[in-house]
Formats: sequence, structure tokens, C-alpha cells
Amino acid sequence: MHSQVVIKLTGPMDHLRLVWQTGETLLDAVVFDEDPEGARYNVLLALQEMVTNVLRHGYRLDDSLPIEVSFELAADQLQIVLRDRGPAFDPLAYDTTEIDGQSTMPTEIGGFGIHIAREVMDEIEYARVDDWNVLRLTKCVRVIANT
Repeated sequence: MHSQVVIKLTGPMDHLRLVWQTGETLLDAVVFDEDPEGARYNVLLALQEMVTNVLRHGYRLDDSLPIEVSFELAADQLQIVLRDRGPAFDPLAYDTTEIDGQSTMPTEIGGFGIHIAREVMDEIEYARVDDWNVLRLTKCVRVIANT
């Protein structure tokens, strides 16, 4: 089974809700070996955090700028690609080591969403391509066969 969904968002709309609902629908077709409901929630949370970072920090809440999210589901992995035209920012270069040792949420704003994505996803890649930030989030899954 192979599925792909691409969302292109601009304008005054609830970007986070649309991304969450699309991801939730697609994730209904996959199985995670450990804590399936928790894993689904964590993947969606990581994605939501990354979209929030784009809107809040990259776009400074300007919802007229484009965000593209593509979900690609293959037999053994889910790839989510987030594209935005904000200033170049490599979240993989952002140091979240101080968060690793904390037992509670940080009191200062910044870095926790990136930390969540690093903890939840199996692989994260960043590239700057033609004035777009491109963040690829990969998670190993098993696809449920249609009956």
C-alpha cells in the first residue's frame, strides 16, 4: 500500500487543526508496535509543534504565507514533509540538550517542540531548497491491509 496526501495552506484558516485532522485520518491506517494510540498522538504532536514553530517564529503569525505538508505512507514507514518559506532555520542545529535532563516542562519558551520531534520520530532531515525550509520527519510503521 502506498498513499500520499499533500496539503497546501495559506490564508486565515486554522492550519493546526487541518494538519492534525489529516494526519489523524492517515494514521488510522497504520500500526505502531508499541503503544499504538500513544505513538499516533506523539507523531501528531511533533508535527503540530513544527507547524506552530513555522507560524509563530518563521512567519511571525502571518498566516498569508504558505505552508505545505505532505504525508507519504509506504509499507514500512510514514514520511511527513513540512515546507515553508520562512527564514532559513535548521531545527537539527538547535541545541536541546538542556531539556533532556529536565523532569518538568521548561519555563522558558523555545526548543521543546524540536525536542519532542527528535524524541518521537525515527529520523529527521532538514534542507534549504529554493528558498524553502524542508523538514522531513520519518516514523517506522506497519500498514493495515484493506479488507
